[in-house]
Amino acid sequence: MCVYSYIFVTALVIFTILGLVAEINVGVEGSVRMSSRMSQVVSACDVLVVVVTAGAGVYGAPRRMRGMFKFMESVASVDINLGAHYSLVTERKLCAILIAILVFFSGLLIDDFCLYALQAKRVNRTWEVVGNYLSFYLLWYVVMILELQFAFTALSVRARFQAVNDALALTARHISVPLEKVKVSSPLNVFAIRLSSADARRCPNINLNVDSLLERDNTVIIRNAVSGEPKLVVPPCEAIRRLACLHGSLCDVVHRIDSSYGLPLIVILISTLLHLIVTPYFLIMEIIVSTNRIHFLVLQFLWCATHMLRMFVVVEPSHYTIAEGKRTEELVCRLMTSVPSTGILPSRLELFSRQLMLQSVSYSPMGMCTLDRPLVASVLGAVTTYLVILIQFQRYETP
Repeated sequence: MCVYSYIFVTALVIFTILGLVAEINVGVEGSVRMSSRMSQVVSACDVLVVVVTAGAGVYGAPRRMRGMFKFMESVASVDINLGAHYSLVTERKLCAILIAILVFFSGLLIDDFCLYALQAKRVNRTWEVVGNYLSFYLLWYVVMILELQFAFTALSVRARFQAVNDALALTARHISVPLEKVKVSSPLNVFAIRLSSADARRCPNINLNVDSLLERDNTVIIRNAVSGEPKLVVPPCEAIRRLACLHGSLCDVVHRIDSSYGLPLIVILISTLLHLIVTPYFLIMEIIVSTNRIHFLVLQFLWCATHMLRMFVVVEPSHYTIAEGKRTEELVCRLMTSVPSTGILPSRLELFSRQLMLQSVSYSPMGMCTLDRPLVASVLGAVTTYLVILIQFQRYETP
């Protein structure tokens, strides 16, 4: 599969670059996407960032998969300890969301492809344009799947942090310190797996059920009662110790994901930034030229919305994970101020609080930035600045 993927994406990259060179050689008179020298530069950047993103996604896939197998066991351990259960209904909802996203994106790509093919018909270059841009549109699927892969991976880890926090709130209620209203545990579908044995490191056997325990120390902390409400089945001191261990293992999972997706995430962020500059540029220039191409205007607006959604798909899972990390700190702090100062429980909470000080819950790809909502504001500010510069250059070029 790796060899097939490498050959396939390499062929697509080569054909895309050859098509880009062919379109530039035609000149601004015969091109349907490059109506000026500035638009040639902008379109070339648009194509090349897709090529680089798809290449980073495919060529680094085996390394990410090896990292995924390493942290699957930690994720499965959390599911077993916290009494997680699997729901077929939730699985179908997740599949429906994925299919809906891919169908919308496919419709957008087909519409964009057909629009430029029809425009090329006016200059008798329909099949040339189809051949030059077909591989480019296929690479878009690789980019989109890479982003969805990271988003669902990050959301699955965030769900485990949320389950640990809910278990911490349940432990607080058990010792008569009601910090939060305890909620019924929800299904943890994504990566709800177990590894069959210690040999799984050599040959992973993935199962979507978590009915049996791993062959190591996995003290079950919570079980669901007959009424469906979660119930603490270990003493509070042991629960705090186990929850601290689970939280630490989840922090290690975050660091492994951060390391595995470091380069692809940086490329995705740069790609999204450039597309958020390129697409509004074409939209604004179309409005300035006023050629009354309503279809083109609507299509460019949809592309702008899609690129904004792409950025949120990458940023929001990390933001929710950071929020759960802050919630853990708040729960432990409130517990420390509420329990008696003597006994084993305060010492367990003290160790937990020190662990939280030393382990961060955030995604910082290659240490360049933190995936959080302030990053969105920074990107939008940069987009506004570069759009003004591009439009000024276009105005000087027009005379």
